Amino acid sequence: MMAVAVVIPFYQAETGILTRSLDCIFRQTYKDVLVLVVNDESPLSPVAEVESRPESEQARIRVISRKNGGPGSARNTGLDCVPPETRYIAFLDSDDVWTERHLQYAIEALGLGYDFYFADYTWPSRSSTRLTQTRLTEFGRRLDDEGRLFALAADFFEIILTAWPVHISATVLDACALGSVRFDERLRVSSEDQMYFLQCACRTSRICFRNEVTMRLDDGLNVFRRQPVGTRGFSRSRISNAYFHRLVQPLAEARSPAARAKNRELFKTNVRDFARSEVKSLLFNRRAHLSLYGPACRVFFGPSLPDACPL
Repeated sequence: MMAVAVVIPFYQAETGILTRSLDCIFRQTYKDVLVLVVNDESPLSPVAEVESRPESEQARIRVISRKNGGPGSARNTGLDCVPPETRYIAFLDSDDVWTERHLQYAIEALGLGYDFYFADYTWPSRSSTRLTQTRLTEFGRRLDDEGRLFALAADFFEIILTAWPVHISATVLDACALGSVRFDERLRVSSEDQMYFLQCACRTSRICFRNEVTMRLDDGLNVFRRQPVGTRGFSRSRISNAYFHRLVQPLAEARSPAARAKNRELFKTNVRDFARSEVKSLLFNRRAHLSLYGPACRVFFGPSLPDACPL
């Protein structure tokens, strides 16, 4: 039985992206892995890229096919298929890659008694990193002499809500402690990973992180990436984010007055950003994205939330 299950939700239209991610998995210094590729009714099947791998690697890969439900639903399918004896669970989106010691560092850190681990990450053609941007080491307690590994010494829930320093592809968790946590499938197009982290924060305070880039985002299919203000994509993303913050509100209220106030503030910011985006579209493009106005009103002002984000 493999010690680490790697869950990959797959929805791509370009060949080679999954191959790159599988390459990085099988180059890991930590070898005891099982890869669960969840085909979320992708336009491009992952089968050919999996079958092109050496037989020894194919034996460690399972392709699971399902009807399209979004990345959170696909990850849940993968989590449901994790063998019960698995010790750790890692996530890797099909367009992201790890450095060779990503899993080794994670498992060494979790072995110190932590339940949730994440590493620093960056983007294509960027010199900055996410932990640098969020200055997260200021909220950490050093666990090694080199200043690479830290225990989080702040409220993980509020850190996720306010700074969002974690990316799902940089995350590894203890299956015994957090393997039962699932993604909220109402969030089909965005924020499903942030909600997942908040749910983990409600289960454990044993969080550690590595102040070193061991994951890089890439340029696969992403609904909202690089959508400027005034575009339909930007306006749509504000509705989705506002829906997320309404879902979070009961969790935030149970957590603390500060979390409640911050979440409410973030909800209002998304409402204002939607309005700003639509005004810009009208002024510069003479276009209103009328099909979004009904969903926006339901999410922004409705007395109750729809069962799923209405987009």
